[in-house]
Amino acid sequence: MPRFFRGAEEIVAVIRTVLGDIAPQDAGVTLTHEHIRYAYQGCEFDHNNVWDLDQVADDVGRRIHGMVKEYGVKTMVDLTPPDIGRHPELLAEVSRRSGAHIIATTGFYAERMGIGFYWRRKSVDYIADMLVRDITEGMVHDNQLTPYKAGVIKVATGGMAQTPAEPNGKRVTPLEERMLRAAGQAQKKTGAPIGTHTQPLDYGPTNPALEMLDVLEEAGADPGKVMLGHVFIKPRFEHHVGIPWMHDSAEQLDEELAVNICRLADKGYLGQLVFSYDRFFSHGRGPITEEEPDQDNTRVPPGYLFDSFAPRLAKKGFGKAELHKVLVENPRRILAF
Repeated sequence: MPRFFRGAEEIVAVIRTVLGDIAPQDAGVTLTHEHIRYAYQGCEFDHNNVWDLDQVADDVGRRIHGMVKEYGVKTMVDLTPPDIGRHPELLAEVSRRSGAHIIATTGFYAERMGIGFYWRRKSVDYIADMLVRDITEGMVHDNQLTPYKAGVIKVATGGMAQTPAEPNGKRVTPLEERMLRAAGQAQKKTGAPIGTHTQPLDYGPTNPALEMLDVLEEAGADPGKVMLGHVFIKPRFEHHVGIPWMHDSAEQLDEELAVNICRLADKGYLGQLVFSYDRFFSHGRGPITEEEPDQDNTRVPPGYLFDSFAPRLAKKGFGKAELHKVLVENPRRILAF
């Protein structure tokens, strides 16, 4: 197994899943940003949101098992922090029933949609200690310590609309910055990777992904272990990182995305790309209304990447070797610690 040094200590690198550590070479095809069950705080009090763990584990496990059998998916990062519905026992059951390795998340969502009041009054050091213990001791759920450990740290900024600028000019709130600094400290101490969420509309006035990276690096995080999730901007290669977004059609979006992935690869960034759906396999929500519309990522076909998008890339010269790099080699390097 790969080895590296953290200070003077030699470390045998592993990938931490809910059912135990695995060797990086056993991760295989890996999706780095998914949601087994996604649920905003408060839904646990809604009569329309009563759910059965065994039924959801069966349903989600069956669908992910189909991805394992048909497309060779072996590992999935559930990038769901506690404040939007992380359920350690559900993740473990889905892993057992699907045959896929599931990596759980510690951390927090953005201030406007997460970070419960309890944690808003905690110091950076206190929060960092919790993140480390989720990774090294086990995650806590419903005031009980579970045997299941997290293997990635989540950080997030933004809301449902464009984020107002803070006095320092950033679209990162003071509370979100506290969470980022705690995540940076925890990453430095454990070596665990970080996954991010940003708000698409914030890329008009600024680049919140780069604002995040600045804070994380100041706190000691390794930027090479940070996965910038759904960085929704039309790429400007001289200044920004990102992918295109907000097009009139899926066809237009996929084509521009494919073109720019190939541009990134041609510019030498192939080793810094990972692919995923950001799909909700189970969604804790009420009825679909104007106030709470449906979300398209609940309906993404599980084989879309392999049946539709990979062939599009192949026509542009991004073939099997490049796809293997992005789906197998890069994730196992980033996720191992």
